[in-house]
Amino acid sequence: MALALIFLVSGFTMSFAGFGFALVSVPLLALLMPVKEAVALQFPYCLALFLYQAWHYRAHLEWRLMRPMLLGTALGLGIGTFMLYLLPEVVLKRTLAAFIAAVVIFNALPAGKLLIQRYAHSPWWGRFWGFIGGSFFGAYTIGGPPAAVYIMSVTDNALKVKSFLATFFSAQFILIGFVYGAAGMFSWEGFKATLVYSPAVVLGSVAGFWAFGRASNRLYRQVIAVMLLLAAAVLWLRA
Repeated sequence: MALALIFLVSGFTMSFAGFGFALVSVPLLALLMPVKEAVALQFPYCLALFLYQAWHYRAHLEWRLMRPMLLGTALGLGIGTFMLYLLPEVVLKRTLAAFIAAVVIFNALPAGKLLIQRYAHSPWWGRFWGFIGGSFFGAYTIGGPPAAVYIMSVTDNALKVKSFLATFFSAQFILIGFVYGAAGMFSWEGFKATLVYSPAVVLGSVAGFWAFGRASNRLYRQVIAVMLLLAAAVLWLRA
């Protein structure tokens, strides 16, 4: 029942916000099992929901917003690999956590909004956030929060935000899925155990889509800001 409730809440969060399944599920599942097992247990649902949302919101995807982010990510991946060996894990994770929290708070201030609006539509803004996300994805597969910060700064349209996040994260999770598979994290027995909780994920996802359809753009942005702060807190505490 505890695992089903975790997957229910994770599915709702993912379908409402466009990301956050692993952010919610992994820390809670890790209270009941080893982290490696928690990651493997939730991974199929996380990837499936990203792929579904990428297809569902495909009409709202703007590739012009995606291009600078992808270029920055490609450049950052190599740097992240070096960071993995040069800097302690606690330094990297807490640096990213503090940076994300500072940007979210800065963006909530009037002066911060004006400054971000001034630079948000420059290609270098996307390359910068892509580089940040790629660096941390290369080091610790943590590239989601920078992507969310970027897309929230360039558009107020919740549908465009969800389309961008779903497409971007689908590519990331397919990549990391090959890495996890090569590392032996997946098994047929584990997949069968995961399927047991599919009703909870489906129910939570349907409820999340329903809530999103009735939420305003302002409420959606507020939820994303809270989730980014939550992600920063999780990174800081688990460093």
